[in-house]
Parts: sequence; C-alpha cells; structure tokens
Amino acid sequence: MINRLKHIVLLMPLFAGLLWFQGCKHDDFDDPPLTEIPEGTVMTIQELREMHEGEAIEFDDDYSVYANITMDDKSGNIYRSAFAEDETAAINLRLQAPGGVYQGDSVRINLKGTTLSSYQQMLQLDNVNVDKNIIKQATNVAHEPATMNISDIGSEHQAQLVRLEEVQFINDDVGKPFADSDNLLALNRTLEDCDGNRIIVRTSGYASFADDPVPEGNGTLIAVISQHQNDIQLYIRDIDEMSLDGERCPVPGDDYDLITFAELRDNYHDGDPGIPPDTRIEGVVISDEENSNHPGQNLFMMDESGEGMVIRFQDDVFHDFPMGTSLRVIVSNMEVSEYRGLLQIEDVPIGNAHSLGMEELPDPNQVTVQEVIDNIDTYQSTLVTIENATIAGGSTFEGELTVTDNSGSIAMYTHSWASFADNQVPEGNVTITAIASVHFDPQLMIRNLNDLIEE
Repeated sequence: MINRLKHIVLLMPLFAGLLWFQGCKHDDFDDPPLTEIPEGTVMTIQELREMHEGEAIEFDDDYSVYANITMDDKSGNIYRSAFAEDETAAINLRLQAPGGVYQGDSVRINLKGTTLSSYQQMLQLDNVNVDKNIIKQATNVAHEPATMNISDIGSEHQAQLVRLEEVQFINDDVGKPFADSDNLLALNRTLEDCDGNRIIVRTSGYASFADDPVPEGNGTLIAVISQHQNDIQLYIRDIDEMSLDGERCPVPGDDYDLITFAELRDNYHDGDPGIPPDTRIEGVVISDEENSNHPGQNLFMMDESGEGMVIRFQDDVFHDFPMGTSLRVIVSNMEVSEYRGLLQIEDVPIGNAHSLGMEELPDPNQVTVQEVIDNIDTYQSTLVTIENATIAGGSTFEGELTVTDNSGSIAMYTHSWASFADNQVPEGNVTITAIASVHFDPQLMIRNLNDLIEE
C-alpha cells in the first residue's frame, strides 16, 4: 500500500506538468491588444507647416504624417519634446509627458487632438499624447543628417537634423562647460566657421553632458536646428556626435594692415573719415557686456596707442564679447563717424570681429573731472579713474547723476537695463573707475559696481 502511494505521489507532478503544457499550447498565439488610431488624410510635414498662418490650429479630425524621430529627451537636453522629420521638412513635438517616443523610431503621427502653434517663433505640434497620437512603425531606423553651412541655416530649417563641417567654438567659450548643471541653467555657446559665420549652441542644465568642457578644435558637429525669437540655435543630441579635434581656423586679418585708434582719430579730425582696404584694428574690450550699461550692439575698445573707440555692430546684433577680450576687427573700407560727439566705427558685421583670447585690461588714466572735460577728445572711450569724488542727483544709479571732485562736476549716466540700475548710490567719497564717453557733453559710464570704491 505504501509503495502504491509512493508511485502516485511521484507521478502527480508529471501529470500536472503535462496538463499545464496542454492548457498553454495554442495553434495561434494571441496578438497584443492594439489601439486603433485612424489614418485619415495623410500629409507631409512641409504641408503641415504650411497650414500655419499665424493663429494656432487645433485638429479635430483625423490627419496623419509619417516621420522619423531624430531627437528624444533621454539626454536631458530637451524636455517633454521630440523632433520628427520626413523627406520634406521637420517639426518639434511637444509631448504631454516625457518619454515614450525615441530617436530612431519610425512613426505615424495622428494629429487629432493636437495643436499646431508657434512658441517664440518656433513652430511646434503641441499636446501630443504618445499613446493616442503616435503609432510606431519601426525602431532603430537610421536618419542621415543633411550637411549644411552655418550661413545657409534659417527659419525654414527649423527642427531639421544637420551636420556642420569645418566648425569650431569661439575662443571665449573653449574650456567652459556647455551648461550650468549646479543651478540647472541652460547656457548658450557660440559655434563659428572659418568665414566668421556664427550660430548659437543651446544646452540645458539638465543635459547629461552639461559639465563637459567645450572642445577647442575644429571639425564636425551633428545637431538639431531650433529657434527662439530671432535667434537660430542648435541642440546637440549626443556629445559623441561632435568630432572637434582638428586644427582651428586661422584668425582672419593676419595679412591686413594694423591701424591704431590714435591714427583713426587723427585722420578723422583732418577730414578723412575713411578707412583703407585690407585694414584691421586690435585692442581690448573695456566695456562689460555682462552688466550691460551700454547698448547691446556697442562695445568700447582700447588699443596699444592708449586711445579708445566704440565699435557698433550692424542690424542691432547683440555681441557676446566679455570685458577683457583681445579683439581683432576687420574694418576695411569702413568709416569713422560721430554720434552726438562720440566717435565710432558703425555698421560692423559681427563676423568681422574675432576673439584672440583674454587679456589684462589696460590701466585707467588717473585724472580729475576737469581734465576729462577739457581733454574729452583724448579720453573718450578710455578708462579713467577719479579719486575723492561724490555722487549726487538720485538715490539709485538709473539715469543721470553728477560726479564732483575738487576740480569740477561731470554727468554719470546709467541705462535702465543695466544690472545695477536699481542699486543704491553710495554716500560719501568714492574712487570711480569709468569709461569716459560723450552724449553731446562729456559723461562717465561705470561698467559695474566694482568700479566704485568707497573711501
């Protein structure tokens, strides 16, 4: 009896296994459930983009576009976004939630429930629900970037994946991190080619490569084109898609004649404002772009002659040359002009300016107020230091104040957009370092609050 029970016990697992196998065996396996998303009217991305005429368009009917996903948000460089491209154009997808669609996915995008709109001049398909609007056709699909030059890129290329060749980051950006990961702040870096054409590279503080240093060399970069207001910019997908280890472009103008500000000033006062062909100027930027107490398209420079001049870039281009930049500017066939008493070289293309690196600022001229007034033709656009001075005329820096020392008084002007415009003016005696300027009459412009030392 015991032996029979043993046999039964031993056979039970075998029978159970057979029964389980038979219960799970099917001639036809069930397919996973699929969401039925109608195709509707099929259009290209270019046709989709052309539908936008300024007002947002909400899609209530079934339309579809077929595209490849060229960038996703896995690197952290974009958030709740993806870029999609077909053979005609590309567009930014704004997702309801991050993830779910990835670089290399071939997709059909059903437009029902989405909105075609423009944000800061960047066209986007907003309110995309990955589960309801995205139907994946395939994965790991390669999409080759189009090879383009910086000078060719415009708003019509929004969201496209591109390869740029023979490019490099400007000297001032080399070695800096792509973004501020500590404070999770996005930063702009500037990419240029050997002809001086430039474009912004925008990186999020959340990007996986935010802390990576900007490389020094010249080479190839793959990125996606974006736009913010009037600025065309690039988003890097992967740090490994940069190959910038070649020799940098030679700085243009080595074979051009160097002319000093003193020579330009003398020529102007002798009635000859023209600058000869094949001419360059070189000097150090003494204005402070970061604290912005001057129009954004202007900068003040001093050169080896000890004199200075304003460089004004064309088309209201706001430059990004920080104080202390050693700068070469090609000024062939341009003219020195006068604006309300201030000498300047105006209408300078931003591509004519080339950073040579950073340099120590020139020593300011130790002067009195009256010496500045009496010799403004010499001191304008240079750094001056005035000791034992007082500031009066207002409680904050914005607008016109009066600086007085033992020799006389002079106006000091601060633009409303300067970073320190709302700061309190110190009481008592101060030592002031400032740029001597002219607006009909001589005036001073401090660059930042470090230009004031309370005595």
